[in-house]
Amino acid sequence: MTFPSGDLTVDPNGAFQSFGDQLVRSVAKPFLYGSRFVLATTYTRRYGRWLPTSVAAVSPDSSHYAYWEFTSGPQGQIAASKIHWVNVTSGSDRVVSSEGIYVVLDYGPDGVYLAATGPTGEAQSGLWLLDPSSGSLRAVAPSNQMFYLVGANSAWTGDVAPGDQAPGGMRPMDRVIGLDLKSRVSTVWLRRPGMQVDAIGFDGQGHLFVSARRTLDGATSTSEELWLVTQPGVARQIYSGPGSDSPDFVGFSTPLADSYGVWFGSKKGVYLYTPDGTLKKVSSAVGEVAGRCS
Repeated sequence: MTFPSGDLTVDPNGAFQSFGDQLVRSVAKPFLYGSRFVLATTYTRRYGRWLPTSVAAVSPDSSHYAYWEFTSGPQGQIAASKIHWVNVTSGSDRVVSSEGIYVVLDYGPDGVYLAATGPTGEAQSGLWLLDPSSGSLRAVAPSNQMFYLVGANSAWTGDVAPGDQAPGGMRPMDRVIGLDLKSRVSTVWLRRPGMQVDAIGFDGQGHLFVSARRTLDGATSTSEELWLVTQPGVARQIYSGPGSDSPDFVGFSTPLADSYGVWFGSKKGVYLYTPDGTLKKVSSAVGEVAGRCS
């Protein structure tokens, strides 16, 4: 998608095909592989390649990415996981860890963050840091906590504040909690009583974006809000609109920041949040934003 015109061009090199039961493979060579369980792709401008993974699993310099595949045990359960480390330019694909059952949450400056899952693929828990060069693995957060996002020097989770009524859903949360990865101190960053909240990403300064929805049954919502949280308890609402029970539901996805501002994909098009605090629709293209303009 070109900016500011919003014109779309299909890139034939951005296609992927199924490869076995668990993987996908790029049509472009050298072949790049990824997990078919990750329903996202990322484009790296630096290397001109489409990567079969989410932006969170790509190294900060976009030279490598990580993905996982499972090995099967008895009765179809998961026996273990293999964490792959891929060189974007050469296509070199190396298994760097095969202990435990883990999925990739994030690829940060200090390594690859993993979360544990169980033999039937149940909810993720705990946080581990993998050094992809050496294969060393160490725990960095309690195994009885569930983290769904890593960034801005914190791991992000949530819960229902004491005394609040839980919003509908399988994982109800009405407040966002950040665990500082250095101090190991947990802090509440945003609370929206009666609403399901999720930290979805960051702006160029590392400030947090949070989606909040008033839910009916976990799958359907009656309203949607988007918040920019600059520090614990300090937030600015940048969008408010109808929920998924309306044809006008936007449904903001993972943000990507560049020199123009912060880009959001959605069910209604591509939105840009500019440095002056304006949120505007710049294209009717529906889907995730896979790469930055700059």
